[in-house]
Amino acid sequence: MNKIDLPNPVPIFRGAVQKATYKQQLVPRYRTNPAIEALPLILSAADSAKLLAYYPELVPNAQELSPEIRMHLIMDALHFVQPLPIHIELEQRVSRIIRDSYVGRDPLAKDHWINLDQSVSAILKNGGIPMPNSNVNGFSIIGIPGVGKTTGIERVLLLTPQVIHHESYAGKPFNRIQLAWVKLTCPHDGSVKALCLEFFRVVDGVLDTRYFRDYAGEGRRTVDELIANMWRVAWIHCLGLLVIDEIQHLNQAKSGGAEKMLNFFLQLMNTLGVPIMTIGTFAAMELFQRGLRQIRRSCGQGDLVWDAMPNDDVWRLLIESLWKFQYTRFPVPLTQEFIDALHFESAGIVDFAVKIFLLAQARAIATGTERITLAIIRSVAKDSLRLAQPALHAIRTGDMSNVSLMSDLHPIDFVSAVRQIRKTVLLQTLSEGSYAASDVNAKGTVPPATGINGGEVMAVEPAQPLPAQSVRQPPKPRRPKSPPSSSKCLLVQQVDAGVSKGMSPHDALGQAGLIQPLFKFQLSPATA
Repeated sequence: MNKIDLPNPVPIFRGAVQKATYKQQLVPRYRTNPAIEALPLILSAADSAKLLAYYPELVPNAQELSPEIRMHLIMDALHFVQPLPIHIELEQRVSRIIRDSYVGRDPLAKDHWINLDQSVSAILKNGGIPMPNSNVNGFSIIGIPGVGKTTGIERVLLLTPQVIHHESYAGKPFNRIQLAWVKLTCPHDGSVKALCLEFFRVVDGVLDTRYFRDYAGEGRRTVDELIANMWRVAWIHCLGLLVIDEIQHLNQAKSGGAEKMLNFFLQLMNTLGVPIMTIGTFAAMELFQRGLRQIRRSCGQGDLVWDAMPNDDVWRLLIESLWKFQYTRFPVPLTQEFIDALHFESAGIVDFAVKIFLLAQARAIATGTERITLAIIRSVAKDSLRLAQPALHAIRTGDMSNVSLMSDLHPIDFVSAVRQIRKTVLLQTLSEGSYAASDVNAKGTVPPATGINGGEVMAVEPAQPLPAQSVRQPPKPRRPKSPPSSSKCLLVQQVDAGVSKGMSPHDALGQAGLIQPLFKFQLSPATA
């Protein structure tokens, strides 16, 4: 027997677990259904925005802290979430489709368990049958990498508890563990079968069950058998929504082509009676375009294209909220020039805009400039987005004919970019620091280094006396350089020369060939 092991499974995305409390429903068709009444109350747009927002805590008087501490603080804003209209729309869609799907699947219905056995038998015999009285309205989200699709849907899902434990309803025993939603990440280079196996792995991780062992078998199950077993698990646990992220990873060759994959999703919705939300980049566009007629039948909520943001009032709202997280010594007020510069350099992609803003601060702190400037914003964007420029140009011009450019648009490796900025400045510090050869004292020992706040920096090993020969030997005569500069290293000389010509420190070092573009030093996520 060959044991099934999914290669490099991604971490399971989990939500809250709570005991069922039933709420009065204002919508008549939602009443007397415990799966619906156990859900949170329907949110207003204002309440949804408050719950979706996340603003890292601002540290008072942060500008007075050391550069090292402030370099840590700027990382906090990577988790910043500003609710936008598209987030509110997404929350309302998810709220509707979960409740609609339960209308045709009342767990208190007399024929509830009879339908389970009959439907599983029919799936195995006929390869799937439509659910009677089902209200399945799935939809797809397609967008450019970095616009916030995954972050947005995860924030929305967390507004609904994932696992709800029922014990009694209306004074009668009702013992059930409800799964309101499950989020899968499509396996890389995966087949439809691998996606089915991922479903059992995630459900087992959330509920601490053994469905993978019992229903996935030892690798001998067919796709129809796996779908039947998925239907069984979804029915037992009243699954309300199945979310499949990174759908572009599905391998059409392994799955039998785009048509079979489309039929697979339609079969899942028809047999499980559960709405399916698929999320992907423009690389998945070919898959969806081939079966647009079938998709329209299953997408009652309408597809959602999550595109780059235009430079409008919504963009201004985003940047105004982001701009509060300044940790440079001299914060600068937000102007229209900064708003326009961030939009141009990021092409309206939120992930790029946030990271450019943070990298600009990192460079300003590291170089001692200590304020954000337009020149620094353009400089870090040039370094960090070098490989993305063809795709960004296509977004700016509206020429989306080459979809492959969008599929190759990778997020900024923020950690590697900060590391390179720090590396340049630390090299300068070491060149000028106490361990330079010119600072060796008469006894041949190296004096202790001085920290930023005047304290001593403890060496890793005690300083050892240099050999007597090295102390007594007179230095070799050197030809003086013009202009002489015994107190400044080469890096500082180049920076001073560039600043005198109106250049930024970074551009001055780059022109002299003393630093290289960031992409030459970037590490993959696995080795960063």
